[in-house]
Amino acid sequence: MNAMSFSDMGLAALKRRQFDAAINMLRQAISEDMDNLDARFGLARALHEKGSIVEALGEYRTVLQSDAGHEECLYHIARALLENSDPRGALNHVDIILRTKPTDPDLLTLRGQALLDLDQSETALSSLQTAAHHSPGSETIHRLMAACHRANDDIEGERRAVEQLLRIDPTSLTASNDLGVINLREGHLIAAFEAFEQILSQSPDHCEATLNRAITLTVMGGMDHQAIWARVMEVCRDFDDLDEIRALADDLAKLADDKRQDSKEAKALIALAALATSGI
Repeated sequence: MNAMSFSDMGLAALKRRQFDAAINMLRQAISEDMDNLDARFGLARALHEKGSIVEALGEYRTVLQSDAGHEECLYHIARALLENSDPRGALNHVDIILRTKPTDPDLLTLRGQALLDLDQSETALSSLQTAAHHSPGSETIHRLMAACHRANDDIEGERRAVEQLLRIDPTSLTASNDLGVINLREGHLIAAFEAFEQILSQSPDHCEATLNRAITLTVMGGMDHQAIWARVMEVCRDFDDLDEIRALADDLAKLADDKRQDSKEAKALIALAALATSGI
């Protein structure tokens, strides 16, 4: 079997998201033809999608050494750099493509995310607003815009961004959860509770809503604390810092119901309410 055959089969496996098979075949293709850029870029994509970011970056860079203007490679290396905690590198790569595609919403979104990670939330917001103009209704864009407002302690701006997403997609559980978190932070406990209850009626194992409902009920008081948090420990067992969150909840539960909402324990627990992880 020649290198082109391995390349074709590997790229077909990549399209089917069969990443291990793609990696094996594309590496074979490259071993027989080091200059096969399609195979090398495909290998980088397969490694990237599998989560092998450092290896993927090495292959992306090899492609760019041969073809510095490879726009798709520039885009994906920017994504990989962002995932590898290098927003400055990501920004440098995405800005190269934006010179020729200044209104591309995917590029503008990636640029906004990199700027947000660089603590340049106002510039990030401008990029994301332009992206939203060219791609209305994108959950990712609206959630990143909400994150920009949150970084500026602009809770009303954050609320507007999430509410706009809900108007565009009233079925979005992600937006419903995030609006519930905003209400929880603002002390609107009933509205927050209703949001999380609605989500769980549709998706009983929704991790963020399960945790946030428990936080809300603990702040409100008057509920079966142990049963509520036993459910959290079951559904949310993969959450980071879950033991710390549970300990804070237990401390808050020791206070009388009418003393909870304004306590330092409640503020600490509410600060750990979970925004949805999907969409960004």
